[in-house]
Amino acid sequence: MADLLDYIPPKVWTWNKPSGGTFANINRPVAGPTHEKALPVGRHPLQLYSLGTPNGVKVTILLEELLADV
Repeated sequence: MADLLDYIPPKVWTWNKPSGGTFANINRPVAGPTHEKALPVGRHPLQLYSLGTPNGVKVTILLEELLADV
């Protein structure tokens, strides 16, 4: 228990241990941005930046349906 009190977390956390396995490269224990780049600007006032996850696809479909009704 005394060892836990001496621990000071680093300012920037990095994952240095390989997890192994077939899907080791896609299942990394990180959250947040992994790089910075300029995002493209489209012609509509509302821009969606999303990954191809199920929730991102749902929002994309919703916005396309709302645009079709205009």
